[in-house]
Amino acid sequence: MVSVILPTYNHAPYLKLRIDSILNQTYQDFELIILDDCSPDNSRDIIEQYRGNSRISHIVYNETNSGSTFKQWKKGFELAKGDYIWIAESDDYAELTLLEKAMDSILKYNSVLCFSQTKIVDKENNILTEQPPILPGYSMNINQFTRDYLLFSNPICNASMVVFKRQAIAKNLWDEIVNFRYCGDWLLWGSLCEDKGATVSEVKEYLNYFRSHSVKVSNKAEDRGLSILEGYKVSRMIAKWLHLKLDKKYSQNWYYKWQSYKLKFSFPQSINKEILFMFIRHQPMVAYYELKRLVSRLLKR
Repeated sequence: MVSVILPTYNHAPYLKLRIDSILNQTYQDFELIILDDCSPDNSRDIIEQYRGNSRISHIVYNETNSGSTFKQWKKGFELAKGDYIWIAESDDYAELTLLEKAMDSILKYNSVLCFSQTKIVDKENNILTEQPPILPGYSMNINQFTRDYLLFSNPICNASMVVFKRQAIAKNLWDEIVNFRYCGDWLLWGSLCEDKGATVSEVKEYLNYFRSHSVKVSNKAEDRGLSILEGYKVSRMIAKWLHLKLDKKYSQNWYYKWQSYKLKFSFPQSINKEILFMFIRHQPMVAYYELKRLVSRLLKR
């Protein structure tokens, strides 16, 4: 069985489409867990229309807002009874064959993690762009995927495109994930690398629709440098799980990532200072490269 976790907050305009796209899946061996995080809109009215549906195992309304998507994920995970998990974000929606094709891929390739391709849509469901496939083929060893794709970034742009094996997640990992504001999903995917015989697989079809809003939490997080501040912590944890050395090449990769992101998102001086001090404490070679660059620029004046 698949446990579908639907965390929702203030997404009433999209809830009917989302819930219908779950309940009408061609793969019907699932339970749906709806978790509303004290939405101020009329989300409750829409959710209550589905009460009594045999596929819905839990409807939970928070009395106060948790302030964390990942806390809601954890709550859903603790309520889940299924062998597999699909975190279906409340403003996204899916083709009705997503679960069927994801489960077929999981069984065929012995996958602990499977994702479909995804299209990004606006608030009227107009397609803005189609994300390219991630894997060169249909599957890859999970450790290779973690090392080659997740060590320095998270190519899985949206949790709604993913179905993963519940038992592959260490129970105490959620205590780490809820401490993240932005990169908790990256840590979740990266933690699966311990199962050496398993794979990650990709359904080469556009089965997920990821909604883009004009103002997004991810944009705010990037502006605060969380892709570096939190991402580096995730990277170190993954490197430890894979028994990788944090060598010169590792430092160079993080330095170049920092330089690229601080230009792309115009990090303020305070954020760059925080990042610099983080690297001084944990990866001094990265800080050395930055200090060397600053000294070189001063000498050229």
